[in-house]
Amino acid sequence: MRSEGTLAESVTLALCAAVLAVVVGVILFLGPDKDDPPAPVASTEAVEQVGDEFHVTVVVRNTGGRTAANVQVNAELVVDGETTAGDQTVDFLAPGNEASLAFVFADDPSSGDLTVGVSGFLNP
Repeated sequence: MRSEGTLAESVTLALCAAVLAVVVGVILFLGPDKDDPPAPVASTEAVEQVGDEFHVTVVVRNTGGRTAANVQVNAELVVDGETTAGDQTVDFLAPGNEASLAFVFADDPSSGDLTVGVSGFLNP
């Protein structure tokens, strides 16, 4: 014998279905445009002295609509005409995501010219 649902159960089911439809709609509306290419950008977030070294935190963000692979990030510090450079690779960076990297320098970045940037990436 099958019991019929109560009015409260029917209203609850309808409300849950409506909420689910709204959530899915918002996700689809606000989701990244898949036609936009990857667009990783790098910026310096913080500099911290650790012993005799200076750790520079660099955040890489993908502002594009598709995943970027093998994102190559470079940092270059010029102090008194001498250049120190480093590079790191982020394996995958999904749209809207970010990765935090640390570059280590012997000289204080505030005493020279520090440049960070993305030098290349793959379109997977």
